[in-house]
Amino acid sequence: MEREELIDKYLQSALTPSERDQFNSLLESDTTFKNDVELLKNLKVITGTEDRDQLRKSMAGFEAKITAKETKVVPLFNYKKLLVAASILLIVAIGGITVFNPFTVDTNALYADNFEPYKNVVTPIVRGENNDNEEVIAFTSYESKDYELATDQFGKLYETTKRPYFLLYQANSLLASNKVKEAIPLLEKHITLNDELSERGKWYLSLAYLKEDRKKEAILLLEEIVEKGSFKKGAAEKLLQQLK
Repeated sequence: MEREELIDKYLQSALTPSERDQFNSLLESDTTFKNDVELLKNLKVITGTEDRDQLRKSMAGFEAKITAKETKVVPLFNYKKLLVAASILLIVAIGGITVFNPFTVDTNALYADNFEPYKNVVTPIVRGENNDNEEVIAFTSYESKDYELATDQFGKLYETTKRPYFLLYQANSLLASNKVKEAIPLLEKHITLNDELSERGKWYLSLAYLKEDRKKEAILLLEEIVEKGSFKKGAAEKLLQQLK
C-alpha cells in the first residue's frame, strides 16, 4: 500500500491489522514518514485547539517545515488542501486580520478582563454597627455583593436626592448582575452630570459598550480617558491597543 494512503487511513482510524503493522514499521524506521504523520495528525486536530497562541505556533511550525522541505508534500495526496483548510480555520479562530472582518475582537473577553465593581469611596461602612441611614444601608448591600437589592436602593436614593454618584453605583450593581443594557442609560446620564466621579462613569460606560459590542462608542470614551490622563489611563491605553 502507498505510504500516503496508509497515512490517510490512519487519520480516519481505518487501518486493518496488517496495514497497522506496516504503518508502525514505517513510523519506527522512516523519519520522513514520521514527520509527515505528525504534520497531518496535528493539522487534523487543530480545529479543536482553544489556545490561540498555540494555534499560531503550530501553524508557524508546520509552514516552516514545508518551506525547509523537512517534510514531504505529495501533490496527489490532499496534504495541501488540508494545510490550506487548517490555515483558514486558524485565521478564523484567532480573530486575525482577514479580508472579510479586519477588526475581529472578543469584546466579551475584554469586558470580563477589565470589569470589577467600583469600590465604595462615598460612605465608609463600619461593620457591626446598626444604622438606619438609607445611604449606609445601600452601600452595605453593595459591599455585601447583594447587587439586586443595592440596585433598587441606589435607584430610590437617586430619585429622592438627585446625587449623581447614586447613578454610578446603581449602574455598577446592574453590571455586576450582568444587566448591561439597563446599566448603560444610567451611566450615560451620570457622565452628563459631570460630578467628581464622572471619569469613573466614563470607564464603566466604555466597558458596558464593549459588552454590547459597541466598539466605536467604547473607543471614543477610552480616548477621552487617556486624554484626561487620570483614572484608569493605563488600562484604557491597553484596551485601545487591543481594539484598534
